[in-house]
Amino acid sequence: MTSQNFFTYSSYIKFINKMKSLGSILRFKDINKESKGFILRHDIDFDLGLALEMAIIERDNDVKSTYFVLTGCETYNALSNSNRAIILNMLKMGHEIGLHFDPTRWHCDIETGFQEEVRILSEIIGKDIKSVSLHNPSVHNQYPSFNGFNNAYDNRYFGQDRYLSDSSMNFRGKAPFSFIENVKSVELMQVLIHPMHYSDLFSGYGEITAQTFVSNMNKFYADWCVNETFVDDVGPSYLECFLHKLKL
Repeated sequence: MTSQNFFTYSSYIKFINKMKSLGSILRFKDINKESKGFILRHDIDFDLGLALEMAIIERDNDVKSTYFVLTGCETYNALSNSNRAIILNMLKMGHEIGLHFDPTRWHCDIETGFQEEVRILSEIIGKDIKSVSLHNPSVHNQYPSFNGFNNAYDNRYFGQDRYLSDSSMNFRGKAPFSFIENVKSVELMQVLIHPMHYSDLFSGYGEITAQTFVSNMNKFYADWCVNETFVDDVGPSYLECFLHKLKL
């Protein structure tokens, strides 16, 4: 299967059903010493709306997974009313909410920064955060661990033979459908899927970036106009026309 065929919702549904046929699909908070099967993880790097779409697909296919949320993202604000609602909605579906932690934001005291972000996200969901994944660890080469939290980079389920990731829409030479069959020998495997990579029809990175920008700017434009002090005749679609003219 080519990448273009894999990064669609229909293919993802086939993929999670294949995982279900091979073993249990677990959230990080479900893991114990006897756990076997797949830990399904999602890092939300740019867009909570796309994460919600994937969360709904999983719910409709009787799958629960862990969604890791950034508290310092440049393109979404986890504290906004709309994004709080999305996070709580995913939680109600049975998905776990974990912290997607970027240690480069805290140059002086990573532990203090981590605890502050845990506090923020715990306040949003109304319960304790149990799990953490690192943001771009291979880029900044920082792999801190934190006592008392499930760590996505634990050696028990992070290694060449037990870890599958679609980072940058690249499985690093691993064929997803055949690779997950290795769970029979490794017993516990972690699968990282980024919601922003998936859509009804395949989209490359350029189109994904443009769509995310348009979506966020349309939301900004709608908020700007909400008090009717800045309203014109073009409406939110103006931004889409503007971007089209720029060929972005």
